[in-house]
Amino acid sequence: MAALVALCSGCTQEDTASGMGKASLVEWGEELVDCSVPGLGVELPLAPVRSDVTGDGTRDLVVSLECVTGNASSFSHVVVLDGASPAARPEVVGTLLRMPETKDYRQAVRTGAKIRKVAVKGPRITIVADRWRYMDAKACPSLKHVQIFDVESTRLSARKASVLDVPRCQW
Repeated sequence: MAALVALCSGCTQEDTASGMGKASLVEWGEELVDCSVPGLGVELPLAPVRSDVTGDGTRDLVVSLECVTGNASSFSHVVVLDGASPAARPEVVGTLLRMPETKDYRQAVRTGAKIRKVAVKGPRITIVADRWRYMDAKACPSLKHVQIFDVESTRLSARKASVLDVPRCQW
């Protein structure tokens, strides 16, 4: 923290990652999330969660990013940014979710995740997402993905994810 103060003497909150707005996060996310598949760009499906998960006294950001493809594919990332890092170069504490892991567009169609909820309580982060099996209809994901992460200093530890079957859509 002292190093940041020395680098950024007189900085305001907007100069650090904790003060980044939606437009800045989307611009930064375009460099992180590979939207080279036929797509419409990166968006933030949920507002960033601002909370001191690292315990250093500065609010960090839990950011969900999604590559919008215009069909049922969702290339989703959820990352934790160190709120004390400079906004021009936000430091990623860790990646909580990256789905699908393949970059092959044909394999990724309808196999990604759609982030539905990010909850933070102290150093614990819970991610809830809908997931599709390959043969699921666009509007009918058949899996619920729940994962809990614990943050100790700047180290993330993931608990085993729960992947639950949900009732299939009835038409």
